[in-house]
Amino acid sequence: MQLHRFVGLIDLGIATIVLVTVLLPAREMYASAAQKGTEPEQFALALAEARTMAHPDDGAAIDDLSRRLGAADFKDWAIEAAIHGGERAKQSPTRWRALLATSVAFVDRLDVVPALDFANRALSACEDQQPACPSWEQVRMKLYQQHLDAGVASGIDPRRGPEAAKAFRRAGEGALRQIHLGGRDVDRGTATPTRAPGSGGAPGSTAP
Repeated sequence: MQLHRFVGLIDLGIATIVLVTVLLPAREMYASAAQKGTEPEQFALALAEARTMAHPDDGAAIDDLSRRLGAADFKDWAIEAAIHGGERAKQSPTRWRALLATSVAFVDRLDVVPALDFANRALSACEDQQPACPSWEQVRMKLYQQHLDAGVASGIDPRRGPEAAKAFRRAGEGALRQIHLGGRDVDRGTATPTRAPGSGGAPGSTAP
């Protein structure tokens, strides 16, 4: 009678669950690589990640990891890796590479507005770190930034479908279609118009 007074059905149920949890063997767990590429591709991605851990402020390492993640179709991870890497590399002369990688990762996802924002940041960081950002890299970034800027200014959202992406590309190309070369010949109207390098392709293909 004394036992029934303090132990009820709820107590017995809880005790049974505890015993089952303790006595049953642990469930088996299986793990596999998230990337479904070849072994060399998986190794290259793992190595790129290890390099960012060893050198967290190395813009080139951050760029490499982000691009490899994007190539493996991990677009969100590519953006996240580049953004976090750029934060870690704030004091690094190669931070512009991480910022540019972030822009490219956003373009790969057809998110052109934040892509333009990070392209502007990358260009500004490049101008502040001239020894670590060669002039030819700066020129490529300017072409890339101008292409994005013209596309975004057109108001076209490339995420609305293939035709919208083509229209966005054409709008970007319009800003870079002709560059006149020849110095004084330009004044006489005899310069030969040439297509700017990097002005073709879909929004993702304009990346340096």
